[in-house]
Amino acid sequence: MTVHDITRPTVILTGPTRGIGSAMVDRLVEHPSRPNLVLLARDPQALEAVVSRVRGAGLRASGIPLELADLRSVDTALDALRTEIGLGEVASPDAVMLNAGAQFGDRRGMSAQGMEKTFAVNVVAQHALLRGLLPLLAPRSHTVLMGSSTHRGRAQSFGLLPSPRYAPPAELAEIDHSETGARRQAGGRAYSDSKLALVTLSHAWARRAAASGHRLNTYDPGLVPGTGLTRTLPDFALWGWEHVMPAMALLPKATTPRNTARHAVDLLLGDRHSGLHDGYVEIGRVTLAAEPTFDLARQEELFAWVETRFPAHSERSDAAV
Repeated sequence: MTVHDITRPTVILTGPTRGIGSAMVDRLVEHPSRPNLVLLARDPQALEAVVSRVRGAGLRASGIPLELADLRSVDTALDALRTEIGLGEVASPDAVMLNAGAQFGDRRGMSAQGMEKTFAVNVVAQHALLRGLLPLLAPRSHTVLMGSSTHRGRAQSFGLLPSPRYAPPAELAEIDHSETGARRQAGGRAYSDSKLALVTLSHAWARRAAASGHRLNTYDPGLVPGTGLTRTLPDFALWGWEHVMPAMALLPKATTPRNTARHAVDLLLGDRHSGLHDGYVEIGRVTLAAEPTFDLARQEELFAWVETRFPAHSERSDAAV
């Protein structure tokens, strides 16, 4: 790594191969700081393609496979990053954007560890990544979690998804085998529940980040039709999401991948809101997360449940996963 490389920020981005994540890559490639990128994604071929795209633009980039529905993959990805940092191939990260998430058509999917898949990907895996990344970060680093207006209630999602409910994490992690008719409603509820839980958890992580000299904020991309987030929906619904719903980008609190990526990268790299910590930013505008997310007891309940149920890799055996 050259001295010139060291002056460039090192940025970690999950989910860089499609939708908002791909647009973030474009924005990072265009950024005047010329950041070094560490990209994590589940599709090896798509990951290789985006790494090649970044390198073709003259930036340093490495790719690490990551399947968020399997905590063993999270551990492996973190181990790979530690190795790259230890060998001097990658500098300690200055900025982390945990963009990747998922929405499914029902609550029947199961993660590798036996949890409901939406909660596993959007909450537990994010927690595991944060836990593993925090000791690796450069001084005064900045981490951004991907929130969602769905955590505020049905009206904030244009009536597309049910309002979330706060429930004990063990209940959110349970797979519902009894669903028959309202699968789409159940999948939407699982997504909004998971985002309420993640934004709640973000405050607990912000306290811990601040204790070691780092900032952490949550970014709300707004409604961004046409992305791959809902790729598990039925064909007719998916077609409407990809081909009809993009017209909604003209409405307030709705936008395009390119526009929301611009605001997200501005936040991540400190071009805007550089002093913000434990904040909530909606398409570039600082707001407040929903009031229930500030409940300290709920924050610590979520944090303690994940830590107890899925302790750090160094503290558990493979059999316990």
